[in-house]
Amino acid sequence: MNYKYDVVIAGAGPAGIAAALEASRTGSKVALIERYGIVGGNLTSGYVGPVLGSVCKGTIASEIRERVCPQNSDCPDFEKAKYELAVMLYEENIDVFLQTLVTGAKVTDGVIEYIEAFGKSGKMLFEADIFIDATGDGDLAVACGCEYKIGRESDALVQPISIMFTITGIDPEQKLLCRHEEDYTILSDGREYLDLCHKSSKNGVLPENVNIVRLYSTGNPTERMVNATQRNRVNPLDPKELFASEVDVRGQIMQITRFLRSEVPGFENITVKSSASTMGVRESRRIIGDYVLTADDLMNGREYPDSIVHRAHFSLDIHNPDGAGQSVSEVACPPTPKPYDIPYRAIIPVGIQNMLIAGRCISGTHEAMSSYRVMTIAMAIGQAAGAAASLASSRSIRPRMLDAGLIREHLIMRGVEL
Repeated sequence: MNYKYDVVIAGAGPAGIAAALEASRTGSKVALIERYGIVGGNLTSGYVGPVLGSVCKGTIASEIRERVCPQNSDCPDFEKAKYELAVMLYEENIDVFLQTLVTGAKVTDGVIEYIEAFGKSGKMLFEADIFIDATGDGDLAVACGCEYKIGRESDALVQPISIMFTITGIDPEQKLLCRHEEDYTILSDGREYLDLCHKSSKNGVLPENVNIVRLYSTGNPTERMVNATQRNRVNPLDPKELFASEVDVRGQIMQITRFLRSEVPGFENITVKSSASTMGVRESRRIIGDYVLTADDLMNGREYPDSIVHRAHFSLDIHNPDGAGQSVSEVACPPTPKPYDIPYRAIIPVGIQNMLIAGRCISGTHEAMSSYRVMTIAMAIGQAAGAAASLASSRSIRPRMLDAGLIREHLIMRGVEL
């Protein structure tokens, strides 16, 4: 089957949804291709909370957060999100192709003629004026021959993979939360919680590479969202390694739950309520673009003439690629940049004329990606990519030829405070 659209987006995670909404609202006929049977990515099947990071006011990210997060929590209501995100796309008349995998592309002289996909109805070909890769892993860009980097410069190791989960049955009088490496809390029995985690990792009560069990509020006093499981030295692009990681990490969920049940007052009766349906991958490919964002750019709060995301803000959150700890330092919080901008050039891949990148696979270093990979910033990138794609399509020009000032004017008109 053959399809023709103005804009085709691969990946219906936070960045892809934001891109699709913006492109459609700007007047384009949009297709959104998703490999899973549900939209939302880390807002649904990925089961990631809280929704971290911040950007300037007026973005689609704020709209999405309001629809999927309870008023008293930054963690999504995942069941609500499954419905709300689908409704948002449906109301904008976006054609969503679920359970459809991008398998290849026909590229001539740097121009994508069409991309190939395979779904329940068989092989499909998608033509478009502009394509957007919002797969997280840069799958479409690589299918088109784009260059990429992976992992840190020294050894190509990426951040560990994990699965988040929710526990229930906590004594409502127990208020324990643990959000980061310096969130020190004295338990009712006199022990300090982070110290307990570190000691339990060393003596085998917790997995060896799990030395902090982060606990986030869900808005329900008897529940916590848990961010703790960790498997290092995994190639997230190898399906066999992902399966072995599933076995390991889901076993860690059981071990971590036993630790909390036996060691933390008020957690004696907890059970696992739910967990992610797919492995949580923090880092894989970073597509090389016309500009490569660096940690120095972020730490200095750099702005650009072609900024299309403004005042992005989140720490350089590098979960230890080579050992225990949810930070490179086991005892200190990661450094936090000044609010920074993301330039249009960072979402334009080198060598391809009619494609843009959105989400964590945009052009940046290992260190920089650790900040802009979080969902609020990814959604802002997606919105900017959707706007650029639609504006380029309506003018019958390639994205690289589009004046970034037009994108900025459009986003400002839409209420974004650039």
